[in-house]
Amino acid sequence: MGVHPIIRRRGRTAIAACCVALVALVSPAIAGTRTSSSYHLTTHLGLKKVRDSAGPQQIRILNLSPAKNVPDIAPATQQYPMWALTSSMSARAGAIAGINGDFGTSRGQPKHTLMIDGELWTTGQSGGDAVAWSANGKTAYIGHPSLKILAKDRDRTNAFFVQGWNRGAPNGGSIQGYTTRGGTVTQPPGKVNPQATDPHFCAARLTPTAPVGWNGKARTSIVRQYKVEAQPSPCPKTPLGFNGENEAVVVAAEAATPAAGKITGLRVGDKIRLSFTFKGWRNVTDVMGASEMLVKKGNNIAPGYNPGGNYILNYNPRTAVGITKGCSDVDTATNCRMIFITIDGRQGSTGWSKGVRLPYLAQQLIRAGAYRAVNLDGGGSTSMWSKKRNPTFCESTPSVGGCLVQRPSQSNGERATRSAIVVMPSGDAGTPRGLR
Repeated sequence: MGVHPIIRRRGRTAIAACCVALVALVSPAIAGTRTSSSYHLTTHLGLKKVRDSAGPQQIRILNLSPAKNVPDIAPATQQYPMWALTSSMSARAGAIAGINGDFGTSRGQPKHTLMIDGELWTTGQSGGDAVAWSANGKTAYIGHPSLKILAKDRDRTNAFFVQGWNRGAPNGGSIQGYTTRGGTVTQPPGKVNPQATDPHFCAARLTPTAPVGWNGKARTSIVRQYKVEAQPSPCPKTPLGFNGENEAVVVAAEAATPAAGKITGLRVGDKIRLSFTFKGWRNVTDVMGASEMLVKKGNNIAPGYNPGGNYILNYNPRTAVGITKGCSDVDTATNCRMIFITIDGRQGSTGWSKGVRLPYLAQQLIRAGAYRAVNLDGGGSTSMWSKKRNPTFCESTPSVGGCLVQRPSQSNGERATRSAIVVMPSGDAGTPRGLR
């Protein structure tokens, strides 16, 4: 039996409409073509090179399963100000790979918390999140660091908290700690040639009497014993120096505050115990500060961008780090894997890579297996270096050797930063024996 022409036309129209609807549904999913290549830098460290034509975006992912290869932090210098290239820091550390680390200030300080091999370098100039790990890399955490620095005078039962470390002058009744890591940027408070209107500061210099170690099998606090070597009285306006002691600590408070009594209560020769505790983060020896949380419990929590908002939330080159669930849980059967990612940007006009907003970055981390992730410095700082050279993944070759596996957004190449997260070919030799 034949089909009426009108019915035939209606059927064709319905089919065409259905096809259009189907294309509309499918198009967003296939708008970008994603291609990838994988490489083994070592048995435990893999590199994935990804191109997403939507954007376009150039993505690089390092997957580390800590075993023989472990993560570490390479500082630009040993004191503030700190400036060096990611490739230089990585090569100098003897690493097999590295990415740029935290944001910094214009004075060459890390912006957030930084601990290297069990030594606190700074509590940072502002709040923020962080990634932290154990000396062997098999335990790791990402979140907001809750750090408590407690000083106990074992002779006089005097105890007090230190609110900041190599951060700035005491204010608001706080007690601040200082070490030689502060260099010429962050020094004990006071003026060499004070004026009549300058404040007085109460300070004490502590020198170590024992190596650094854990507080016991719990490994919840890093501790060290000191003695009070100097405590000038009355409290002067001039700074108390380190007296050539590279491992000395100066604790100080403004004289006209209640906190000053904790410092003046110390006497030369007193035995002091300093403890550094990251609440909920057991066995941590290395902490790299960061900014926004991107992934929490496998969910994308990255802040989005609104027109007129902070440019940092818009399209930019990105660097981030993530960890799998096995890094922080109590199940010893689950393994820890760390994920380092860079996405190039500000090169969309050349067809290379546009850069991304944070939710896209978070999604790439989740896709790579991240249970938690955090955003590191980006923009011109975004860098990923490999000691191994391979023309299929190398983009440029710095003078220190190895290669950059991505393309920095600056026309002159890498931008100097304060520190780098590096992957070492064997155990972290810089960690003191008492913390291994």
